[in-house]
Amino acid sequence: MRVSLGIAAAILCGALVSAPVAAQSGETDAQKLGQRAEAFVQVRNQFDQAAMIAMMAPEYQEVSPVGEVDSRDRVIGFYAADKKSAAPPMTITETVARPAGTIGVVTMRIAYTMPGKDGQTQTRALRAGFVARRIKGDWQFVSLQFTPIRR
Repeated sequence: MRVSLGIAAAILCGALVSAPVAAQSGETDAQKLGQRAEAFVQVRNQFDQAAMIAMMAPEYQEVSPVGEVDSRDRVIGFYAADKKSAAPPMTITETVARPAGTIGVVTMRIAYTMPGKDGQTQTRALRAGFVARRIKGDWQFVSLQFTPIRR
């Protein structure tokens, strides 16, 4: 009886000691996923097609801020070097990443500051919702949906 209690105590102590390590690795995974989503927004604004392609799963699709559903090829084509234009200053906030095994979900707020018609600067904001899948150990995006945020 004492041996089995000792083994049970050892197992319990081992589980308690390893629990924080598991929580830390989960937090790290969430941080990596959130950073990857933020980087994806940045490379899009830079019209870096090669970086975008590396971050997009083969079945990627996107819902634009106006509600159009775009295929992976169409999105990549939109960011062709010959279509590059200067992106307005952008701020990413409220990034929340939730990995769940090989699938992850990220939401964030993206705000753009642009000159208005009256000469005053205006801020337009979108909510971005990502779905990612872990492929060969790295997060790749399966879908992205943009929703304008009303003022």
